[in-house]
Amino acid sequence: MKNKRLVIPCLKGKIGTWNTYTCMMRLSDIDELVGFAHDIHKIDALSQQIQRKLKKERGVEIADYLLENEDRFFNSIVLAIYEGDPCWHEISSIRPNSEEALHLDFPDYAENCAGFLSVSRNEKLFALDGQHRVEGIKKACKRDPSIGDELLSVIIVKHESSKEGIRQTRRLFTTLNKKAEKVSEDAIIALDDEDISACITRELIESSHFTHFKESNVSFSSKQIHPTDKSNITTISNIYKNVKKLVSGFLGIKISDLDHHKIESRAEVFDFVFKFFNYTFFHCDELRSVTSNMEPVVKYRNKGEGGHLLFRPIGWDIYVDLVVSKFETEEIALEHIIKNILSKDLYLNGSIFEGTLWSSSKGRLQDLTSSRMRTVKNKLYTSA
Repeated sequence: MKNKRLVIPCLKGKIGTWNTYTCMMRLSDIDELVGFAHDIHKIDALSQQIQRKLKKERGVEIADYLLENEDRFFNSIVLAIYEGDPCWHEISSIRPNSEEALHLDFPDYAENCAGFLSVSRNEKLFALDGQHRVEGIKKACKRDPSIGDELLSVIIVKHESSKEGIRQTRRLFTTLNKKAEKVSEDAIIALDDEDISACITRELIESSHFTHFKESNVSFSSKQIHPTDKSNITTISNIYKNVKKLVSGFLGIKISDLDHHKIESRAEVFDFVFKFFNYTFFHCDELRSVTSNMEPVVKYRNKGEGGHLLFRPIGWDIYVDLVVSKFETEEIALEHIIKNILSKDLYLNGSIFEGTLWSSSKGRLQDLTSSRMRTVKNKLYTSA
């Protein structure tokens, strides 16, 4: 009933200068009660802005995620609350009464941290961390109100609307958003099921249907491959980087837009990337001879002559860029593009790369400036 106070179960805590309330809220309550800082304050002064602008398309993506994934999950949203009449109702003397409880180390704070937070619904709440999730929840609830019964953990802190209070809340906002550590690329490749490029990268190495890349010839180190590495063709990071280029080229979008692009048929994208690598290994004798254990890697990557382009991560970068560019701008079959490029002299000390990408006198790769990169690509375009 809307005329009654809403009771929210929670745990009361304190860290630094902040009193916190870790609550369970229904998505429908978040939809109804939680707003955004820019809607609440109506202030233009830069010093009083405590929340970045929402990206509306991100809210749509999150709503789609909530409504289309049975295994949906969010981490806790951090909310600030002010005005109205929020009240804390402690549940006292909570202590297990089983015989085993006599042997428990039961801290004092555990007896007085559980309770309920009641709100009059006149309070003003806004997201300090998770504003796009709030926007997604609101859109999802409008499209399917039944999802509103699901519960989400939220952390509520008290916000003061004074000048110092706004400054303190702004600091907390930047701490939560700016200073949070990003998920590492290694973790994305290994775990992310939403990132289609990560999924394809894992499949290229793990699938029994693709036998060219495997644990024995792909480096899982984030470092560059050393010229004397005797077993690895390239790194998993390099594969992932170039899979992203292939996916974006196939979809006709920028790499930076991949995370926010809804892919209609993941199977078609998988098929395109797998065809690229299958054609590459089929038409490259050097790669095939290594993956079939006929020749060692050091024959095609060494300090003396440099070796073959596709035994250097930077070589894969150049090669994939060239294939994607031709695929995007010319109506040529993928296999024809690959076959044509791989028929050329791709040895580092050959006519295309000597003096630009490779220095025979120094026995090493040249510093690859943007100017030299253009020269290399121009030679490959001209030769292809």
